Amino acid sequence: MKRTDDNGSMLMEAVVCIPVLLVMILGCMQIAHIWFARQVVQYAAYASARVLLSTPDQDHEKAVKTNGAAWKAAARVCSWVALSQPKGSQGIDVPGWGKVPGSGNMENKLKLELGTAGDKWTHKVTVNFDFPLVMPIAGHIIARGLNPWAKGQEWQEQHADATGNKHADEEMNYPYIRFAESAALVKPYVLLPFSGGPK
Repeated sequence: MKRTDDNGSMLMEAVVCIPVLLVMILGCMQIAHIWFARQVVQYAAYASARVLLSTPDQDHEKAVKTNGAAWKAAARVCSWVALSQPKGSQGIDVPGWGKVPGSGNMENKLKLELGTAGDKWTHKVTVNFDFPLVMPIAGHIIARGLNPWAKGQEWQEQHADATGNKHADEEMNYPYIRFAESAALVKPYVLLPFSGGPK
């Protein structure tokens, strides 16, 4: 009977399988993180739409601009998934909590757009948020696989290349995808501009 020498075969199997298994685990964690972040951005759209309910119609454009009331509401919600900021930038201040770590440079990551949802009683806002894919290896694989420049995928935008990279100065360089979530709420009343009270 001829005996084969299989010393080290288990080590070779581990060397081949462990990196693949590790990438799969990190990929599952990154997909779960993307799913969670998308829910957060959806809630940010709802929060900014709620702010518009209590804002007079003529002030809506101002409210969705950077540091406007609706923008601040969305920034406070999205600050928990921002995860990276340039050195020296200040984080978003959340009442009752303080500054959220990693939430600086939000003016470059978050943009709000007003929309119409059919009539003057329904106010729609779209939140565009750049989300970093933080998992090592898996984040880069997912970002490349999404192909954010493809037609029909305008909601995605990656900022990891030399063309239009506005997140290069951050403490950690991650690939980014852009979420675009909308919310529309019906205004049950009309707010008139404050005129100083009865005359």
